[in-house]
Order: sequence, then structure tokens, then C-alpha cells
Amino acid sequence: MNPLIALLSILASTAASAPPVIVQASDFDWSYLPQLRERGYDHLSSKVMERLHEIASQGQCQLTGFAGNRLDFRISFAAQFDSDGKVLRILIPKLNCPEAEGIVGGALLEMTRHGDYRPTGKNPDGWYRGRFTFGFEGKFSPKSRS
Repeated sequence: MNPLIALLSILASTAASAPPVIVQASDFDWSYLPQLRERGYDHLSSKVMERLHEIASQGQCQLTGFAGNRLDFRISFAAQFDSDGKVLRILIPKLNCPEAEGIVGGALLEMTRHGDYRPTGKNPDGWYRGRFTFGFEGKFSPKSRS
């Protein structure tokens, strides 16, 4: 058997057995939840930052923190983990922009799955709050010149 096909088969069976993680935009107040342990942004793709900057700079959606050619993105979020530390659910604030919500939710899912955010064990229900922040300055575009 081709090694690549074998690897893909193993990955597919592993992914199929894991319960799906729910990622949802919500107006829920999670400020009272204990803080997640933040271990860095090792799994935040520059493509995520660039795409959110594009969405804001092209006027597709209004994202808070966008001014001039810079996006200073800052949100809080909530995440629920099982007793083994695996993420079960992620809640992000409503951004009134489905594409941006999907991008942010996907980035946080990737980051929590790989340990950039970890529970501390202080909440028996598994719910915690975290902060997701980054700054991104876009490339100069001649179209934006007055």
C-alpha cells in the first residue's frame, strides 16, 4: 500500500472517532470564568491575520481595532474542555461577519487543539476564558492612496 494513502487512512479514522468540536458566535458573558493558561501563539497562522486584515481593509466587515492600515485585533472567548484537556466547545463574540467569525473560530480551534491555550483544572465544569490578540499591518496598496 502507498504510504501516503495509509497515513491518510489513519488520519481519517482518527478524526472520525473524535467527537466534533462546537465553535459558535455568542453574546454570552464569560468574564466570570477562570482564565486559560496561554502558552504562546505557535499555531496562529499568518494567513489568519492577513485574511482578517483584508476583510477589514476592503470594507467587507467592520472589525474593531482596524484603523488606517493596521488591525489590532482583540477579543475574549470561552472554551470548554473535557477531563483529559481536549477542547469540546469554543464560544467567540459575535462579530456580525460570518467569514471573520469562521476564521477566528477555526484559528482558536487549531490553537486549543495544539496546546496554545490550556485549562488550569480550576473549573470542574471545564469552562475557561481566554484572550486572542494580535497586531497586523497590511501591505501598502496603491488603491487606498488619496
